[in-house]
Amino acid sequence: MLQGRKQLKDLVKKVQAARDEMQWGEEGPPPLLVKIAPDLSKEDLEDIAAVALALRLDGLIISNTTISRPDPVNKNPVSAESGGLSGKPLFNLSTNVLKEMYILTRGKIPLIGCGGISSGEDAYNKIRAGATLVQLYTAFAYGGPALIPQMKAELAECLERDGFKSIHEAVGANCR
Repeated sequence: MLQGRKQLKDLVKKVQAARDEMQWGEEGPPPLLVKIAPDLSKEDLEDIAAVALALRLDGLIISNTTISRPDPVNKNPVSAESGGLSGKPLFNLSTNVLKEMYILTRGKIPLIGCGGISSGEDAYNKIRAGATLVQLYTAFAYGGPALIPQMKAELAECLERDGFKSIHEAVGANCR
């Protein structure tokens, strides 16, 4: 498997070496982020966390699409089709993996939470699970740019409701 410890370590080292050989402007090289699947075993997650810490990855994106078909998706006739599932059905699975990776990396690596985020409350739940950033795709594709100010307002309400003065204070709150 590509996400095994040795394979991932070898791949990241090669990418880091190639990046270091390139000429970059004043801002330096771009960050190196690795996006992981939500369908990994505990051992796989431990391997990824160990590599990320050892090689000082700039961050992990959690998570890619899932090959699983959680309820109620598995009752839909199209659920038998192959390919990755994204959007709302991915939310709980990806959030659980995010929380596990925050614990495994001890909060030392930026984590980008993605998968099923469609509201400020969803973004807040990813942040509490350890995300320092969130990534949208499906919801943004359907909601367009107007979704962002709405989500920001909802996120601010969540932070205030729970007594946080900043997003930084809320990062990983569900992992303590």
